[in-house]
Amino acid sequence: MLTLALASVRLRWASFVGSFVALTCGVALMAVSVLVIAATTDVPDQGRQRFSQAPVLVTANLGVDFRTATGETSTTPVAAQPGLSPELIAAVAATGRAVPDRTFYAQLADGPSSQVGRAWSAAELGGYRLTAGSAPAADDQVVLGGGSPEQVGRPVRYVTADGPHTATVSGVTEAEPFEHAVFFTDAQAARYCPSVGVLAAFGPADAVRRAVFAAGGEHVARVLTGGDRAQADPHHAEVSHRLEDVQTPLGLSAAVSAGTAVFVVAGTFALSIAQRRRELALLRLIGATRRQLRTLVHREALVVGVLASAAGCALGAAGAAPAGRWLVERDLVPPGFTVPIAWWALLTAAVIGLLTALGGVLLSSLKAGLISPGEALADADVERPSRLSLAFRWTAGLLVLGGALAAVAVTAEYWPDAAANAADSLSLLLAVVAGCVLLAGVLAGPTIRLLTLLPGLAARLRGRTAEDGGGIVWATARQSSLTAFRRTAATTTPVVLIVAFAGCLLGSIDTINRAQVTEVRNRLAAADFVVTPAGTPGLNRAVVDRVRAVPGVRALVTTPTAVLAADVTGQSLVPFRAAAADPAALAEVDRLPVVAGSLADLRPGSVVLSRTWPGSPQVGQQVDVRLADGTPRSLRVAALLGTGAEAVQAWVTPADAVTGGVGGPALTDRIDLRLLPGADRQQAATALRTAVDGLGARLATPEEIWSGATDSTEEASWNALLMILGLAICYAAIALANSLVMTVTDRRRELSLLRLAGATKAQVLRAVAVETLLCVAAGTLLGALGTALSVGGSWAALTHLVGPTPAVVPWGVLATLATCCAAIALTAAVLPAALTLRGRDGQSILRGATGPA
Repeated sequence: MLTLALASVRLRWASFVGSFVALTCGVALMAVSVLVIAATTDVPDQGRQRFSQAPVLVTANLGVDFRTATGETSTTPVAAQPGLSPELIAAVAATGRAVPDRTFYAQLADGPSSQVGRAWSAAELGGYRLTAGSAPAADDQVVLGGGSPEQVGRPVRYVTADGPHTATVSGVTEAEPFEHAVFFTDAQAARYCPSVGVLAAFGPADAVRRAVFAAGGEHVARVLTGGDRAQADPHHAEVSHRLEDVQTPLGLSAAVSAGTAVFVVAGTFALSIAQRRRELALLRLIGATRRQLRTLVHREALVVGVLASAAGCALGAAGAAPAGRWLVERDLVPPGFTVPIAWWALLTAAVIGLLTALGGVLLSSLKAGLISPGEALADADVERPSRLSLAFRWTAGLLVLGGALAAVAVTAEYWPDAAANAADSLSLLLAVVAGCVLLAGVLAGPTIRLLTLLPGLAARLRGRTAEDGGGIVWATARQSSLTAFRRTAATTTPVVLIVAFAGCLLGSIDTINRAQVTEVRNRLAAADFVVTPAGTPGLNRAVVDRVRAVPGVRALVTTPTAVLAADVTGQSLVPFRAAAADPAALAEVDRLPVVAGSLADLRPGSVVLSRTWPGSPQVGQQVDVRLADGTPRSLRVAALLGTGAEAVQAWVTPADAVTGGVGGPALTDRIDLRLLPGADRQQAATALRTAVDGLGARLATPEEIWSGATDSTEEASWNALLMILGLAICYAAIALANSLVMTVTDRRRELSLLRLAGATKAQVLRAVAVETLLCVAAGTLLGALGTALSVGGSWAALTHLVGPTPAVVPWGVLATLATCCAAIALTAAVLPAALTLRGRDGQSILRGATGPA
């Protein structure tokens, strides 16, 4: 059978070219995705870093023990590390020289937001060397990392967590790529940041480990040596986080490409089997069994899969470098990111390609086995949809789509917070898309009848038949699309996939983003002004004090913190984002969506929670939590919020908030302001602008905050489109063109009959074009229907979560994609038909189609 399969592929290569091209593209896309994911698993060597010159590092790693629901005990690091204890520092110092590192927020007036302050004694750990001047000798002196020699002796202004300061530049060092630093004396650094987050030890590593073990072991600190020392560098953590953010959409892209490949390969192989039906019937006539036919089809798929996988791996290897450059250009990964060629990644893509080919041909092989020997004697080649195929499409499609819609409804009612996260709801979106794709073939005909209903009604009103409603070209195209079941399904399915997938994903993302904007808008409904950071990571204490001192305004200061609690499964302790605020100002300035209880009851020892909090606590109930530094606390639930789209899930008073630790005090996120009765708006605005001037803050209106949130969410949506949708859409578009080109040989007899019936070449081509556009329009309508179902489910869940919020359907994107599908389909259908009709009359076409007598 393998010899026969090789001969069949070689002689009937035109029947397999569509499957080959589709599978090649799918393997290439998966190979690129797997190669890029493999490149992001490890943080590349960044060269010299903050602690490169330290042989051993001891980092703060305070953890709390948590007893899971199954009785096991796990240790979870706290969200706000309090730093290394003096006893541990002394124990490590007893093993040899030790240099404590204190890193805190310190930013020059014109410095970047990532600028930090450090003690000069720790400069040697990163290999800093003075290029001009001297080390700081007094508390009012600093050394600028990357400064110019002309700055030595000049005063500079800098800002820390407590406000603005002035110092004299005593020296400068060369610029280092891993950080922007300002160095202080050790005493001044200890005032700004009492906690020691990292201790560089120069004693024997084993002695350091024994000292740390005696002080509590990994429950309080970690000992890093060798390559693990890079984990203590914040630049390493930032790069690792950015690479992890890329892994998720790339993994989704690979999964979507694999799923798309199954649909496309199944469709192209099914079309190939339909084209070779008489040939397979002849094999049955000369004695081939059903099992042998199924084996033949599987062997053909294996041959095509091997060849396509090899070609796809070659294309994937060639496209890995451009993919890496694309990620760098959009600042999704750090500069210098490269994608090396890993043989195991290419092998993985090849294996997936082979499995896809064999899986995609499974149903086609069953159809081939059902071909009877008598079909070899049939003169007509009229398409009759297989009952098995129709039953499978209806059953599978309705089960998948119905199950997806039921899951969407249950999620909207009982777990609406899952709908607020695009990654969590992606499986439901893909299920809706899969259901639409499975039903595309059987719903294409009724949809085309619906689209052609209006001309038919107009014809009947004039006393003519429905087929005469749009003229002979229209009637021919309509009947051809309705009778050519396989061609219509092969054309409609990729369009449904493109439109439904883009609409479901982008529509849900945009709806989630609008819900977040709606939540911010509702919260700021009573605010008149908002103070936000301007080129800084947060607001310092001086900004808070000056804003509070402005007469005629009520200020709500929001400071980020964290609260640790058991997750919904009870298997782990996880940090939830929380915020600390004054209860009276919180109730007066902001409009939080309270669904139970009252903000007036928020006081020390209580908490306001989102109603999506694990365990669904009730008002008045005590909840056991851990504060950001691991301190156990039992808090009474004062109120529940109908919130979840925004990240803050708990509100506490400053007395129950830990807002400092390694790195110094936390900076304030935002200050919401409300004018008091009788206050003049213009005067208050002027006073507020004067108060924040030069402190890294700006005064904005709530409308400006909403607008900025909308702009950022639109950019996020387009990144999702390019990273997740781009490859799958290109793949489906190629499949659309392949399917239409494959049907050219089947249409020669049809086109010849139209020419013999008196149709001109222009009429024939117009009929082909109209038929193609009807199929694309049907696919667009079905894809839009899937989009409406998906977006509707997201909208229902988010409305249940945050209140009235708009549903967003990306009509512009869908229209653009539908137009592209129409252009691709017209080119792939009309151009081959024109080449077939070129320079030949009807009889010559007929002879060319049927062969010599």
